[in-house]
Amino acid sequence: MIARHAAQVLALCRPGRVGMMANVGNLLVCGFALVGCGTSGSTPEVVAGDDANTSDGSSPLVDSAVGDGMTVDGRPIDGPPGGPGPGPSAGCLNGMSFAGPAGVQGAPGLGAHGMSYCKYMSDLPPSLSTSAMTTQSSGSVIVIGIGRGDNSKFATPSDSHGNAPYEPVGEMRPYAHPWENSGTALYSFVSAAGGAGFYVTTATRPDDVQDEITMSAVEIVGAKRIQAYAWNQPDERVPITSESVTTTGAATLIAFWWGGGFPGTPQTATPNNGFVVIESNAYETGSFVQSVVAVKNVARAGTYDVTWASTPAQGAQLWLLAVE
Repeated sequence: MIARHAAQVLALCRPGRVGMMANVGNLLVCGFALVGCGTSGSTPEVVAGDDANTSDGSSPLVDSAVGDGMTVDGRPIDGPPGGPGPGPSAGCLNGMSFAGPAGVQGAPGLGAHGMSYCKYMSDLPPSLSTSAMTTQSSGSVIVIGIGRGDNSKFATPSDSHGNAPYEPVGEMRPYAHPWENSGTALYSFVSAAGGAGFYVTTATRPDDVQDEITMSAVEIVGAKRIQAYAWNQPDERVPITSESVTTTGAATLIAFWWGGGFPGTPQTATPNNGFVVIESNAYETGSFVQSVVAVKNVARAGTYDVTWASTPAQGAQLWLLAVE
């Protein structure tokens, strides 16, 4: 959160538990989040388990060949997205991108993805953009997650290929007391135009303002709608479980974890149930919005949730979406 006093920095955000779910229709989703605290940058620790087994009979979650060439804890991750693009503004950073599950022909699956974030600054740049990526030329669903230290400053995101407007998925969700001035929000666009050099942008401030912000963009190919979404904010300092979503057939599930955070401590967030982490800045330290994004492909109709285990253990905002 922004403007944390010395005593407050040592306190764990403990959000209250709230639940919500709904069908959304044809959308492309985006989101950002800002919370957290820490000291200086460090190399990432493990951000998710390597369990790629599924329990629902869907295809195994395996590494893709796109952008490989780096490893963390022996696990392949994607390199920088290809194509020209602005990338993060001065003083801002890219998150760590991991290879996701392989898709199945004729079913929804993971496409391009990226994360950018600005740690707490007294003078934010006017906008934040992901690095450029190559998306499908048409027909994708784009999902964006945004988190901010100041939840009065949310602005509808846009992209380099003119898809507009991005529609909100549900409401902006404030953190629980004492961080109710911070929050997270998701946005989406269905049947997006794309191609090389695709990136997502959001305005960071209407004026000269202090803040912190994290933004992730996820492309789902072979999909036509957001079938369902759920949000909750468990405050237990043990593994925490999302609300569930129900699919009507094959789908790609996207899970967002926005942690409460600890000062100066690299964090981890590990999902279960075959979810695979694709974006993270949880290894970071300093004042910033902690976020981890994970996906899972499911082959048939069903009801699904995800449980996150974090170190240090903490409450978090959890979003779960089913894209069909």
